[in-house]
This record gives sequence, structure tokens and C-alpha cells, in this order.
Amino acid sequence: MILTLKPISKKTKLKYAICLTCVNREEKGHKNIIEETFKSFENGGMFSSRIDVEYYLFESGSKSLEYLNFIENYKIKYPELKINIIESSFPLDGFTNTHRMFIYLNNLNNTEIKACSQSDSQCNFVAENDKKYDFVLWMDDDIWVCKKFLENMDAWVKRFGNFSVFSSLYVPFITFPMKNNNLAHTAYIYNYFGSCCTIFKPELVKYIPVHFFNKVGKPDSKFRRCIEHYFPNNNKILVSSVSLVQHMNAGSVNHANTKGYGGHKAKNYVGNIDPKIYKYI
Repeated sequence: MILTLKPISKKTKLKYAICLTCVNREEKGHKNIIEETFKSFENGGMFSSRIDVEYYLFESGSKSLEYLNFIENYKIKYPELKINIIESSFPLDGFTNTHRMFIYLNNLNNTEIKACSQSDSQCNFVAENDKKYDFVLWMDDDIWVCKKFLENMDAWVKRFGNFSVFSSLYVPFITFPMKNNNLAHTAYIYNYFGSCCTIFKPELVKYIPVHFFNKVGKPDSKFRRCIEHYFPNNNKILVSSVSLVQHMNAGSVNHANTKGYGGHKAKNYVGNIDPKIYKYI
């Protein structure tokens, strides 16, 4: 279920899929920045964390993938690090690559359900316990993260993840404080933008590809408009009261020539520190 309205036990070990779409920016006339993002990931302790995470890089069909060669060094340095590069045999833009990401994630987590030939109750049990991931983190390839990002993210998700159709730990949009809680804010879905750290359950993924190209806006806008289409009564989401992620605003490949497009940043980014959310939940 997407909404259970119950916190997840602190002892529960969740599985996360961290997904980034990426492209060789040099082929588009921009500087490649994803290596700086991975340096921030390492600095934030993401590669040495005990949180169960698997990374998926959706490469946009660039002519050369040499810009991703640095990843091998991280795999050698951190043998348990799981990074998958999902290549494309033909060039994709930010829209078609994001659409591909949602289709891939839907197929990825449906594997166990399709393979199950037991009774419905047993099949649900198998799918729940053997599924590939519990939550998706949709992130950009040009971001910084705070110290102990995964530990803070995991604590926040366990407390608030079941109360919102999707969430965000990157908050450049308008939010509203909650009573008796300083770790989460509410926000109207129509105000959401910025996929630097958007969090959702795998059950949500199937709703995105069908109408993705029929919705207007950039990929993040198409995402939330698809959700508005299927969940018209869920017009609010829970988001972090502070941003654990910051957008580098390195320059949009898709909108480099769009007049008036200046990118976005979060004014409430905690910075290169450990906010210690896990101590307050």
C-alpha cells in the first residue's frame, strides 16, 4: 500500500533504489558534473553506510560513456557498493530517459510477483519480503548531500514515508509547518518541483508512464501531474522541514536555451553537516 498512515519500525531494514538519469554533458556543450556528485555522496558517507542501497544510473545513449569511468574506482574502493549503469542503444533526452526509468523500475519490482505461482496470500508475502526495493530515491546528477545522508533519510522515511503519496528531502518550493513536529512540513502537490531527492514507493511507479507524455512541463512536473491524475484527493504531501540535498544548478542540458530558465536551489539546505534526524525520531 502507498498510504498506511503508520510509521515504519526503526528496526525494519528497508531497501532503497537510488536512481539518477545522466548524460555526457560535454556532448551537449556543458561540463560533466556527475563526478562531483559522487564525491559528495562519498563525503556524505553514502558508500560506507549500512543502509541497504542500490544505485541505478540511467544513461541517455551518449556517444561516449568514458565520463562514467570514475565509477570503477568507487567499486574497487567499496567492494559492496552496488551501482548499475542502465545503457540505451539510442540517444534519449531528459523526458524519454525519465520515462524509461519509470518503466524499468516498474518491471524491476514486479519480477517476484510475476514469478510467484502460489496462492494470492502467499504470493503477496513473497513479493513483500523478496521485493527489490521498498522506496525509490529519484535524484539528479548535479547535487550535494549532507553528512550521513542515508542515515538521516532512512530515519525520516520510516517516520513519515507511509503518510504521503510521495515525499521530498529537497525543498525549494513553498511548504507549511506542522503542529508539534519540526521535522516535516506539508506542501501542496501542485507546488512541488525539483527531482533532486524525490521519494516514493514502488507501488506508485506504475501510475507514471501511462500519461507521462500527455502531461505538460519538465519531467518533475510530468511526474506530479500523473499523480494528480490518479490521486485527485491527495492534494498534499509531506516533505522535510529542511533540505538534506542541494542542487548544484550546473546548467540544464534540456533547457539551456530556454529563455528565463534559471534553474532552482533550496534556501533551507542544511549544508555539509550531519543534521542528526535519526536522533530526534
